[in-house]
Amino acid sequence: MEDLVNNKIDRESLKPGDHIYAYRLAGTYSHHGIYIGGDRVIHYNRTRDANKWNRAEPCRNCKLDRNHLRGVVKSCVDCFRKGHDLRRFQYGVKVVRYLASRHGTCTTGRADPPEVAIRRANDHLDGHGFGDYDLFENNCEVFAVFCKTEKAVSSQAWAAKSVLKAGVKIRIDRLLQDVLVHQGQEKHDKTKQRIDSTLTSISSLKELIANLQKNQAADSGEEVMEITGA
Repeated sequence: MEDLVNNKIDRESLKPGDHIYAYRLAGTYSHHGIYIGGDRVIHYNRTRDANKWNRAEPCRNCKLDRNHLRGVVKSCVDCFRKGHDLRRFQYGVKVVRYLASRHGTCTTGRADPPEVAIRRANDHLDGHGFGDYDLFENNCEVFAVFCKTEKAVSSQAWAAKSVLKAGVKIRIDRLLQDVLVHQGQEKHDKTKQRIDSTLTSISSLKELIANLQKNQAADSGEEVMEITGA
């Protein structure tokens, strides 16, 4: 049985070549993989510093060593879903459906035949790998979508980056308004110029603050303090 609203499916509805996913951490993100049949899923995990403190026993069903869960792996469905509901990623959806859906659940793109998706997944499992894991650029959703379409994209990563960018912009706008009110137009323009010149190479608000702090220290001759959080 399949829930067409939430993409939820039961185990009996699984078909080889399905792109499936399951939510983790109270639904804050989803883990994706390709079901290849025989109760097995090929999925992509962190390639470095993953499960560092995990001391779980290997799965009795698929023998997956969860203490060394790295890169592209093959596991049973239970190891993949970790107790959460299974869901089927939807391909070729209409624009209205896409706009109404949660990120990381569907795409307007068309999927290749199931056997092609399985072959691609197995190719990456058998020694080719899928590169270094990157939360925003090369994650489990990217892997699954690539297996289905040979295109690398993650809508949940795109959404996360958009939220981060929006948060940074709000803080920058607040800073510039404060500088304008309290220090005048000239200081405002100088601060904005510094921010604009560094944004292209800055990947986080923490880095931006550290960069601005160095500029401020250089202007005043003060020692730069270490940024411990932002």
